[in-house]
Amino acid sequence: MHEHPPRDAWTAFGLGVMGGVISGLSLLSFAGIFIVAIIAILAGFLVRPRPFGAAGVLIGWGVTWLSLLAGAQSRCDPASCEPPNLTPWIAIAVGLFASGALLLVIGIRRR
Repeated sequence: MHEHPPRDAWTAFGLGVMGGVISGLSLLSFAGIFIVAIIAILAGFLVRPRPFGAAGVLIGWGVTWLSLLAGAQSRCDPASCEPPNLTPWIAIAVGLFASGALLLVIGIRRR
């Protein structure tokens, strides 16, 4: 049997961020492919060491949503369009980011 070396915590974090970005984009941009988002989120949460992968997913997801929502808001010309109220979506994105940051701190303190 081959024994796999333990994965570096920052590699797990990077894989989690990648999963978070993929899930964030697929949930907001590409309607109908929620299965991709679910797979990306689960993969990030299952990466070991655990808190780092989950932190990466939440941070990547939150930052992706903040970027997309801020970009959409900034492209809306006040003279020609009235942007929708994005406050709840931005609050969720900030909450995702903050949760990921908290998990990252917990993971670093455990090391």
